[in-house]
Amino acid sequence: MSQEKKQESADRKGQTSEEMIAAMKQAEHTRDLFLANMSHELRTPINTILGLNELILRESQEEAIKEYALDIRQAGSVLLTLVSDILDFTKIEAGQMKLSDGIYDVSSLLNDLVNGISIPLRKKKLDLELDIAKDVPYKLSGDEIHLRQILNNLLSNAVKYTDRGKVTLHLGWNRLEGDEIEVDFAVKDTGIGIREKDIAKLFSAFQRMDTVTRGKKDSTGLGLAITNRLVEMMGGRLEVQSTFGKGSSFSFRIVQKVVEDAPLGDFEEKYNESLHSVKNYKQKFIAPMGRVLIVDDNAMNLAVAQGLLKETRLQVDVAGSGEECLELLKRKTYHVICLDHMMPVMDGVETLHAIRSLEGNPSVDTPVIALTANAVAGAREFYLEAGFQDYLTKPIDAEKFETMLIQYLPSNVVYLTKEENGDGADAENENEISLLESKLSGIGFNIRNGLKYMGNDMALYGRVLQDFHLILKEKEDALRGFLKKRDMPGYAIIVHSLKGNARNVGADDLADEAFELEKMSKAGQLEDVEVRSPILFNLMKSMRKDLKTYLDSESKAAKNSAEPKEEEKVRITDDEWKKALRELAGRLDDFDGDSVNEKLKELKRYDRPESDRKMLRLCEKAVKDYAYDVALEVVNAVL
Repeated sequence: MSQEKKQESADRKGQTSEEMIAAMKQAEHTRDLFLANMSHELRTPINTILGLNELILRESQEEAIKEYALDIRQAGSVLLTLVSDILDFTKIEAGQMKLSDGIYDVSSLLNDLVNGISIPLRKKKLDLELDIAKDVPYKLSGDEIHLRQILNNLLSNAVKYTDRGKVTLHLGWNRLEGDEIEVDFAVKDTGIGIREKDIAKLFSAFQRMDTVTRGKKDSTGLGLAITNRLVEMMGGRLEVQSTFGKGSSFSFRIVQKVVEDAPLGDFEEKYNESLHSVKNYKQKFIAPMGRVLIVDDNAMNLAVAQGLLKETRLQVDVAGSGEECLELLKRKTYHVICLDHMMPVMDGVETLHAIRSLEGNPSVDTPVIALTANAVAGAREFYLEAGFQDYLTKPIDAEKFETMLIQYLPSNVVYLTKEENGDGADAENENEISLLESKLSGIGFNIRNGLKYMGNDMALYGRVLQDFHLILKEKEDALRGFLKKRDMPGYAIIVHSLKGNARNVGADDLADEAFELEKMSKAGQLEDVEVRSPILFNLMKSMRKDLKTYLDSESKAAKNSAEPKEEEKVRITDDEWKKALRELAGRLDDFDGDSVNEKLKELKRYDRPESDRKMLRLCEKAVKDYAYDVALEVVNAVL
């Protein structure tokens, strides 16, 4: 073959090779584009499915249906994670994943990470050990979003592959030059570990460990591949140490900038306090007519806050952003708003200012409590200066949360609970319950269901029935208004609230009807809502009328036997009177609401001068307003 032909053949081969490389690159680009678009489009219907499934879990009373819904939730969550991983991976491969620096609180990051694994930790009965440096600067600058993603993945894997023992989160740091520090993170577990031959596969996309090594819990192997690439993008290196059968440790170091040098403090102590309060939880009050809005951009934080308030029977709405909060406030009035500080786009302070300036906002003067992981010195002054009524640190302490809500909720919607409530009614008041059933079951009330929600407290149930009667007209007017404006989202919010109110007092038929209309209005079925609403309104009107008749008769009967006559008053010496007042003062000092009310009731039976009776009335009013310090001053003035 001549030299010319050889050269021509080589040129053709070179051209073919270049064309093949170009074609491969084009194919890879097409693949990445397809995967990115597919995963993006799939997330919308998956989120819809999970959202509707969540409604089934909340509303269904059938255990079998709930079991199916739980399986759907688990499978849907796995699918959503897979789709999100594919989207992230294709972005990284295409060089579209960008780091974005921003200021963040270390305490807020840690709180969200802990909340994110709290439920699976409890289910598997695993311990969480926090090895967090107390002196690490609490406010840093860096890519918090991807740092959170890295740590979430490592912690989730640690819990997933650990069946007994503990998971440890370590955070250490070293000072560098200028305003930079090196932050050292590690996640350790006492799980099944990884075989030495498989460690090399960990960070390869779509690689799976053998089933003997990691069981059948693996997905695609994308999670750690993405995590490793993100750590590298942040200038670090993900290191692995593992002993098969004993556990694993994943660690990395990255550089972050210091924004505030104030130390974080003892995060572990705060976490243990919140854990203790949950374990020893007994609700302090019931407020079925109370309306609270919780705003936080982290879904797990919202779930934790809702869970903490479940036993109080409060009507709790949640919003995932400042913008969503403002939309809800256009349609519904709240007694208290709990607002996270560190949120993207519109943070808590900006949202608060928007709430106060929102035109036509019925909740413009509603108390707003800041929810924050920022517990450093001066935090309280900062939030009060910003316009918040109070602030609560994360992790949330259940007892402190309830005490704060008692303080800021209107006194007429709060019913303090007794120290102990039995699971069922005792024989002594069974006759009283039967009598109440005979009066109310005919007008649509399942008395025993209502009493169950009230902790079987007959007096509390009676007071809640009075409040329920008052809100029936209010809810009907609101529903008619939204129906007239053809506003289905607004209608859905009110009918959802009505359903909860009705369920709390045992008005099951009304609650069921409200639930049907809630589903229709959420689906935007205006014509169906228009056809079915008159049924609901007639039910409400009939119930309101019959309930008024019952309440009027009860009020009349109570008036006839309420106040003891003057001659029935019990005599008491001055010394015994002062001794009784000192006991009252001690109970006031302990903030013991039920005990204080019992003592006041006892003291009102005694035959005392008008000045003493007036003092008791003042004290009683202060206690009703939860102004225990004022009541204590009134009593001490006499002593």
